[in-house]
Amino acid sequence: MNSRGAFVVIGLGVNLLVLVRGVLFMLVLDNAELGLVALVQGAILLAGMLHFGLLNGGYRLLCHVRGRARQRIVDLAYTCFLALGAAMALAAFAVAAWADDADYRVIALLAGLGGIATLLRTWMMNEMVAAGRLGPANLVNGASIVLSLGLLVMLPLAPALIAVLAIVAQPLVFACLAPLTGAVLLPRSLGIPRKLSNVVAKAGFPLFITGLTVQLNTFADRAYVSAEIGLEALGRLYLALLFVNLFQMVPNLVQQVHLPAIVRAFAAREAALVKRETRMLFAWLAAYCAAVGLALGVLAEPLTALILPGRGEDLLFVNLLAPGLIAFTLATPFAVIFNVTIRYRWMIAAHGLGSIATLAVLGGAWLVDQPLRLAAVAGLRSAVYALTGIVLAIGWARLVRRFPEFRWLSRQRDTANLV
Repeated sequence: MNSRGAFVVIGLGVNLLVLVRGVLFMLVLDNAELGLVALVQGAILLAGMLHFGLLNGGYRLLCHVRGRARQRIVDLAYTCFLALGAAMALAAFAVAAWADDADYRVIALLAGLGGIATLLRTWMMNEMVAAGRLGPANLVNGASIVLSLGLLVMLPLAPALIAVLAIVAQPLVFACLAPLTGAVLLPRSLGIPRKLSNVVAKAGFPLFITGLTVQLNTFADRAYVSAEIGLEALGRLYLALLFVNLFQMVPNLVQQVHLPAIVRAFAAREAALVKRETRMLFAWLAAYCAAVGLALGVLAEPLTALILPGRGEDLLFVNLLAPGLIAFTLATPFAVIFNVTIRYRWMIAAHGLGSIATLAVLGGAWLVDQPLRLAAVAGLRSAVYALTGIVLAIGWARLVRRFPEFRWLSRQRDTANLV
């Protein structure tokens, strides 16, 4: 097996362990505690997105720069992480001071730490993948989830607190172990060079906007349910939220290992390689979506009855989310064109339209004082996923006229180089 295949397989193994963790949460925690954990997870994911394009732009540049330029990007990244970490710490302390329960205060501080650790983990993983150092990435990724799972032996002592601690431990352990492998660069100096910052921002800020809209949509759903229906109701959605998180990890891994090759091929004007890598990406994702759809139809109900008795009714929310999520995932190979060519107008439009639809429906229900049922919230999220995927495909069809090397659906004979 080549290194890219091993990276995906290890990622699948990590996902299975995350699934085991989620199942343990659902067995030990009640619905209110599950709702709190889901809310904290949403806050950590949202905090991990507050990098203003640094992770996206830096990763895009790391795919093809070497030497001193690479070190300068790393120095810029850690300078920004220092400032972002200080802001997250202040926010966490403010929430902790406002909370009236000792466990909630600790959970607020852990959420802040989790946001900072998530930023560092994402950056380090991106750096290792961009450099082709997939072996160390596999090692650290596996070790971090195994070590975080070890904390679950204490789960019965303080279920909600230990659950949040285990979630935070995974990115924190990764950020601590990755530098020890020698596969990531550490900063040599701090500073924000204006020219480099502009280049990174140009490459990454539009992607930051799209990623932020996705996390805002997710957090809006959780905040709406917890505020309008209650934490117990949000706990009922935990199985669906777990499914979404696990489902998206595999497409993210597959895209992560293919994107550097597509970027390098595009820069080298190798049309045939661009087409081949993009088709391979679609083949992986189509096979994955088909396997998930089959598993949901055949195995989901009996497995849920066996492992999580009493949670069978919650499968409704999973089944409502799955079609839109699959449609969005199959649009990923189309969306690659925006990232590689650094033309994000259609990507921003797609995710922005999804955010507008989400906020309009949730805000409208709140204004008329007609709370949505959980099934309606899950259906809304599925519809938004599908809408986003459709707009991404339309954008690809428009932009591919200018960049025909991305017309990977075409049956025309590939050429070795661009004309």
